[in-house]
Amino acid sequence: MAIDVRMPKLGMTMQRGTVVKWLKGEGDRVEKDEPLVVVLTEKVSSELAAPASGILARILAPPKTKVPAGGLMAVIAEPGEELPELEVAAPPVAEERAPKVAALKPEAPTPQVIASPAVRRLAKELGLDLAEVPSAGPRITEEEVRRFHEQRSRIVASPLARRMAKEEGLDLAEIKGSGPEGRITEEDVLRALERRAVPAAVPPRRIPFAGMRQAIAEHMVHSLQTMAQVSMSTKADVTALKATREALGARWGRKPSYTDLLVKAMVVALQEHPLLGARLEGEEIVLPTEYHIGVAVALEDGLIVPVVREADKLTLLEIGDRVKDLAQRARENALEVDEVTGGTMTVTNLGMFGIDAFTPIINPSEVAILGVGRIVQDLALVDGQVSTRDVMTLSLTVDHRIVDGAPGAQFLDAGHTPGASGADLCRERGLESWPRRKTWSSSAVGQAALPRPCWARPRSRS
Repeated sequence: MAIDVRMPKLGMTMQRGTVVKWLKGEGDRVEKDEPLVVVLTEKVSSELAAPASGILARILAPPKTKVPAGGLMAVIAEPGEELPELEVAAPPVAEERAPKVAALKPEAPTPQVIASPAVRRLAKELGLDLAEVPSAGPRITEEEVRRFHEQRSRIVASPLARRMAKEEGLDLAEIKGSGPEGRITEEDVLRALERRAVPAAVPPRRIPFAGMRQAIAEHMVHSLQTMAQVSMSTKADVTALKATREALGARWGRKPSYTDLLVKAMVVALQEHPLLGARLEGEEIVLPTEYHIGVAVALEDGLIVPVVREADKLTLLEIGDRVKDLAQRARENALEVDEVTGGTMTVTNLGMFGIDAFTPIINPSEVAILGVGRIVQDLALVDGQVSTRDVMTLSLTVDHRIVDGAPGAQFLDAGHTPGASGADLCRERGLESWPRRKTWSSSAVGQAALPRPCWARPRSRS
């Protein structure tokens, strides 16, 4: 019996996918679990396997066709099996977006040119279009062709126009005269000079609005249309954090990136403020029990957010390894669908591009996203003394349906207990926790001397 090949739902937020390429053609033999089609979902290309063995009897969704989750793409049947009438999938995007136009009016019939082969040959030799040659009768003669050619060849121009054209290197044959009987005037020469001075317009470069770019656009528009997004920002003193990063680099032989440190910090802040890691399911707000942090990665043709899964169970070194691996495979287009879905919250860092503050857009189905700016030096009053501090701007966007302004501000603040002394929170595998207080500004981290790569007061344990 015939087996349907349908677009799978590969993520909780996936509504449709795009057919990229069929690996088999109609009439080809396919085996069960053999790669059959490449589809683009959630900005990730995935190979789908054949659900059964047989003949690929019908392809209903050609490349570039968008198919809703669960939609029919093709049918696999036994040799010689008759297929029922099938509903063809929606046409490719290019056809979907074709503008509707009114019925075209019938074009006026082109007047027929009557001429002998000799006349046609002569017109071709003289470079003339017979349709432009005036004729006294129904048939164009050789005399009329030669007369028309002579008229076009004879250039009538004023002496001043001839002198101006010669001095400027213009060909009078290329200038259309506006005077009596086509006489070329000085004004005609001046207009020709103006046209020559204007460089030819360079046609704009056109980039197809498809694939990842289109997926990002739909994702972001969906996010803004379905959430009440509000943003807030604060400046965090990261002087101690910067010193701690240097100390950890000296101890471990490699520096953790600021993104690695922030992923760890976000986990602790989410554990204290779990509402920012919630998701909305119907009429229920579901709080997280696991913490999967999305890290935005810029690509040449777009953006993707791989997810560091169970970040709360990873050491700082393990987080750094995971982020580096995901970013590398993201640039190689080698991520799996489950590596870009199911995040609890996302961090996007534009500091390396010289950006201070911005308004990040939430990645559905999350309810918050943290934007990170560059680190700059600023003057601050510390213990009654003016000193130079390293400052980072943090921008938080929350879904106001779920998170009010106060919880968002508390998440950014993450406590106000500066100056906590370093404590041993390390195990053999490395860093296991993050400061309980002053998470972002890390005033509790980076003491002058670090006997171990840890810096915070331990959490109370029940």
